Amino acid sequence: MGQFTRIVLLPALLALPAALAAQQQQPVADGAVAAESATAPMPDMAAIEQAWKRADYVFVRQGLKRHAEQTGTALAQYRYGRVLLEGKGGPRDVEAARVWLERAVEQNSADAAVLLGRIYLSGEKGSPYDRPERAAELFANAAARGMPEAQYYLALLKREGHGTEKDLKGAFNWFLAAAEGGHVPAQYELSKALSRGEGTKLNTEQAAHWLRTAAEAGHTEAQFFMAVALDTGNGMERNRDEALDWLRRSAEGGLVMAQRSLGRKYLIGDSVQSDADEALRWLTEAAKRNDTLAMVDLGRAYLSGTTFVSDPARAWAWFQRASDDGYAPATTALARMAEDGTGDAPDLAKAVRLYRKALAQGDQSVAPHLGQLAGAGKLDGLAPPHYAVPWAMAAAQQGDKAALSWVEAQAQDGLRPAQTALAQWYLDAGDRLEEAAQLFETAAVAGDVAAQYQLGVMLTKGQGVAQDYVQAHKWLNIAAASGHAEAAKFRGVISDLMTAEQITQAQRAARAYFDEIRAMPAAEVVK
Repeated sequence: MGQFTRIVLLPALLALPAALAAQQQQPVADGAVAAESATAPMPDMAAIEQAWKRADYVFVRQGLKRHAEQTGTALAQYRYGRVLLEGKGGPRDVEAARVWLERAVEQNSADAAVLLGRIYLSGEKGSPYDRPERAAELFANAAARGMPEAQYYLALLKREGHGTEKDLKGAFNWFLAAAEGGHVPAQYELSKALSRGEGTKLNTEQAAHWLRTAAEAGHTEAQFFMAVALDTGNGMERNRDEALDWLRRSAEGGLVMAQRSLGRKYLIGDSVQSDADEALRWLTEAAKRNDTLAMVDLGRAYLSGTTFVSDPARAWAWFQRASDDGYAPATTALARMAEDGTGDAPDLAKAVRLYRKALAQGDQSVAPHLGQLAGAGKLDGLAPPHYAVPWAMAAAQQGDKAALSWVEAQAQDGLRPAQTALAQWYLDAGDRLEEAAQLFETAAVAGDVAAQYQLGVMLTKGQGVAQDYVQAHKWLNIAAASGHAEAAKFRGVISDLMTAEQITQAQRAARAYFDEIRAMPAAEVVK
């Protein structure tokens, strides 16, 4: 169920195994519980309650088992199902828990319905426990009887359209009912719905009321967004001192983004006195919980030496952790350190490897810099020229003439990607169209699909070359055969403007091209 499962599960269910279907199918047996004497008196529920308070879960489990089997009350069945689910007093047994909870539901136990519904939302996709429709049915039953927890879960399902029809208005109404019943997560979700106008009219005043209600009840996310609202004055009257108090509560409650935000405030002195110890404390706490942004903040702080004492080795270590997590800006920071020789001797080869890694991770800002290095002749032997062409073009677009000259030199040397890129540059500039057409033709003959398409378009329009539908159709046909979708569409357009004889002629020319390519030795294929 992915994201939805992570949203709806509460702490009591977080200990469930990943694959509920792997549980042994023992619906009522409890082999881990010691055999009881048939003549031993059955403990009353008060004694079981006392055992629960003193954490004697073995006694609790044995006692509830006997009550569930012998008295058959819904309360005993529900409580026994719960200890089986949580693994109290013996091994966890989800299947047996499910059976006992189903029996309690048959006797109209609302508590059992909620717990069973959560089981049916926590199963792996396709497992017997993956039953969102059944979960919605159970929640609806208990919600109608006034259970805030069931109302909350039903609202989540309706909002997402999971296990039931998507119904934002219905979701809002159930969030409202649960919030008014004191359910804290529902109060927070209700504040979000009101702030967005989701399933109801937008109402920032009520959104702020419910956000504060949830925050005061200890909801860490609500506390964080209370801090944001008070700090910015967005949705509430600005009060930065109170905002800091709420941010601290959220951070102390364990919310990672609050810990990072509090650390940043101490790092830069935002509404607090700059404090290296507190900045280190909170950013490290967030970083320990795998927050990559906190790792990068620590890396930058150690690198700059403004609040922290400059320590390039520690900066590198934090950037490396974030980079290993796939965070591109951290990898870029490592590359710049390697190139500049920060904390060590400059190492351009290492820097280029890191820049390329950052690019692969999604940081496109490094492409022009790599292009500048190419234009300066610093990438020779460090990266294949055909890889460097788009980098150099990115630098050229920022006005780097050396990078453009490098591409022109590569095109003259017969590098096909350089010919296509340079031709596109001339075409986009609207001048030197004849040179663009010639470059496209050279690259097209060598098999560059993008060049084949663009040459076909230029031949159709008569740009830099005499208009020629037959040749245009030929090149568009060749590009389309390689999967170029736009070429196929454009070929269809000009086909309507051509005679049958012209189309036949173009098709014959395309076949001749392919025959020539197939006959060409592999070593002669242009790079």
